[in-house]
Amino acid sequence: MTGGHGGMPPEIPMTGGAGGTGGASSGGTSGASSGGTSGASSGGTSGATAGGTGGAAGGGAGDGRFELAWEDPFDTVDLTRWQLMTHSWDGNLAQFTGETTAVSGGILHLSLTAANDTNKPFRGVEMRSRETLTYGKIEASARFARGSAVVSSLVLIYTPWPPDDWNELDIEFLGKDADRIQFNHMVNIPPADPATGHLQFPELVTLDFNPAAGFHTYAIEWVPGEARFYVDGALMHTATEEMERMVLPQNILLTIWASGSPDWAGPVNSSTAPTRAEYDWLRVYRYVGP
Repeated sequence: MTGGHGGMPPEIPMTGGAGGTGGASSGGTSGASSGGTSGASSGGTSGATAGGTGGAAGGGAGDGRFELAWEDPFDTVDLTRWQLMTHSWDGNLAQFTGETTAVSGGILHLSLTAANDTNKPFRGVEMRSRETLTYGKIEASARFARGSAVVSSLVLIYTPWPPDDWNELDIEFLGKDADRIQFNHMVNIPPADPATGHLQFPELVTLDFNPAAGFHTYAIEWVPGEARFYVDGALMHTATEEMERMVLPQNILLTIWASGSPDWAGPVNSSTAPTRAEYDWLRVYRYVGP
């Protein structure tokens, strides 16, 4: 797979049922999670035509390609819609927990904090949607987290573990950078083992702003045969390699974690924690065809 420093915001009580716990972790270099299948969907809004007021290009109202399925303004942490996972994986220096998730002022805060734990010296967050999506669009207004070794993200991933295949689409911010974002897609090509032999196609794109300095709109449009990645409505990258294999239902993940790969995400240092990513809203659209 794949904010400012300071204290935790005041936490608003979570609503809905208990969040699920994760199973065995994935071994992917992207840091995609594992553990358990998705649950029932939330009671989001339906029927509205694509786009959204902060929306990406290509999914505008009236074009018939996408239809609003549900949205979350993050006025609370809705556990009928999301699970707060409690797993990790090799290469992730953080243990996921619900304890570093909070909402204040209509903003979702996902924090990475230090822990007295030699095996997993940080506590992070994987917030996983209970509902899956097979083709569609996700978009979110986010301020990603700064800090060396820190990864914060907006992800689509097929989550059953062990996987019978690998499907994943990532927008990841590496907190060591000030003007770049990474787009990625990952698939398995048989006879490779899905857990260890999957392929990834990362693309690091330079932006004209710092993704940790303020809120911007990030979107993934996933249609048969390709995926398109947008920032503030501008198309930044199109994924086509092996995309005919990207056919499986995917959960939405919002994450913050610490990478054990310094060549990729930077070394752990004093900037790694505490830090946090913030999300203002998220919208999910189903694909309704050309």
